[in-house]
Amino acid sequence: MADGGETDVTAFAISPSLARPIPSARRLSRTIRFHRRVIPTAFAVIGLGYVTWESIIGGGYPVNAPQVVVGFVLLGIAAPLLAFFTLSWAAQAAGSYEEAEAVREQHRERLEALNTIGEAVNQSLDLDTVLNRALDLVLHMLHLEYGQVRLVEGNDLVLQAARGVSPTFIHSEQKIPVGRCLCGRCARSGELAAIEDLTAPSAGADEMTCCVEERFRAVLTVPVRTTDRVVGVIHLASRQKRSFDASERVLLAAIGQQVGAAIEKAQLHAQLKRLNQELEARVAQRTGELLAAKEQVARHADALREVLVEERRVEERTRAHIAHDLHDGIQQLIIGALYESQAARDTIRERPEMALTRVDATQELLRRIEAEMRHAIYSLRPVALDAQGLVPALRECVASFARISRVECDLHVEGTARRFNSDAEVAAFRIMQEALNNVESHAEATHVRIVVGFGDDELQMEIVDDGCGFDTAKVAQAPRAHLGLIGMQERAKSVGGTLEVDSRVGEGTQVGVIIPMSQLANSPKLPLGIAGSAIARAA
Repeated sequence: MADGGETDVTAFAISPSLARPIPSARRLSRTIRFHRRVIPTAFAVIGLGYVTWESIIGGGYPVNAPQVVVGFVLLGIAAPLLAFFTLSWAAQAAGSYEEAEAVREQHRERLEALNTIGEAVNQSLDLDTVLNRALDLVLHMLHLEYGQVRLVEGNDLVLQAARGVSPTFIHSEQKIPVGRCLCGRCARSGELAAIEDLTAPSAGADEMTCCVEERFRAVLTVPVRTTDRVVGVIHLASRQKRSFDASERVLLAAIGQQVGAAIEKAQLHAQLKRLNQELEARVAQRTGELLAAKEQVARHADALREVLVEERRVEERTRAHIAHDLHDGIQQLIIGALYESQAARDTIRERPEMALTRVDATQELLRRIEAEMRHAIYSLRPVALDAQGLVPALRECVASFARISRVECDLHVEGTARRFNSDAEVAAFRIMQEALNNVESHAEATHVRIVVGFGDDELQMEIVDDGCGFDTAKVAQAPRAHLGLIGMQERAKSVGGTLEVDSRVGEGTQVGVIIPMSQLANSPKLPLGIAGSAIARAA
């Protein structure tokens, strides 16, 4: 950036009088001043000659004759003096006019230079282009070869563009504090600063070592400012002694303000461009997230449909199983009880002892019917869950699981057990029931540990087995093959809870459930109503 691309300054013509100021042409005043001596002298010579020829030579009058003396005074003295004073006044008037014209021309050329530089720096919104173009034009206008542009960044002035200086200067002057050296003081005060002879003892060259090493003789620093602050400086230098007159300083101060406005516009454009890029990146990111979420929702919906279909199959199989049990078990027992009661009735008078035996058999059959009915009802929905609460129902479920699967199972309750929302209790019970079914079907475990913790506002359950475990990554890639886990997750979500499964092959499985116990009366029930109600009815 310090060696930024050159700008074609020839495309922007600047008045030669501004590039190298010269005195205004004073042709008319010089001409009048020249004739101010020639014309009176000519009048005197002609007047004296005319009086001498007409009065002395032609008229024969003596030199002291009155008409000769009057002629000499009028034509030889009065007329030349009148011409001299008239021409002197004319020369003064011409000089005043030319000075006014010179001032007007200087103002016109100053405006022309400002317009030229303004047009040049405003042709681009790129900050580097603006800085390099402004520096090249100012150097071209003042017929200088050395200069730098620095911008304020925090408490430092950072070199942004340079011309004519050595790489050592660029490296050592890359960043200088505001307030140090001529550039730093100019940036702090906001006033143009110049040293026309660095070799002078009072020039203060001690803190301008780099400028001295570059053999600069005269330096000028112009503040680059916006409406309310200094944003940088333009530092110009010459290796010859150079004076910067008042008109140049005023022009350079105006150029500094114009360049500052261009820099501010370029910085705003860069900031707007950066914000647009960030916005586009965020929009692209959010679009990607929405597409991914859409795909996930679609996959989730497909999985839920699969869960619903599977649960309907389970419901039908369960109904068929219950119907089979009722037909082959309870119905046969009822028929047997009817036969026994009829036999007891037929023999009650003739053989009372046989009737009592028949009554005992009937009672035994009725007790078996009651047990079978209780088992069927518990399969549909445990009575203890509604009558006594979650913990008793869990104890019955654990005992039944241990008895049927012959897997050792421990249940630990932490905190004070209490009743809460019935939907949440059902969800917790079914999640644990499904977890135990998975252990029995897939885990090949020998021990299961269940911890149920009642907190202040949430219920925590943890089911840990020592079985064979599984790869959770593969399960996530094929959710339709593991509908039981999806059903457990949906049950937890239905009551505002969460479910996490941690498993490794050969290291067992841990299922963690957290269910909030407050404000569950209004919890969403869509997954339970759609996908879970079939399990609740059929399990």
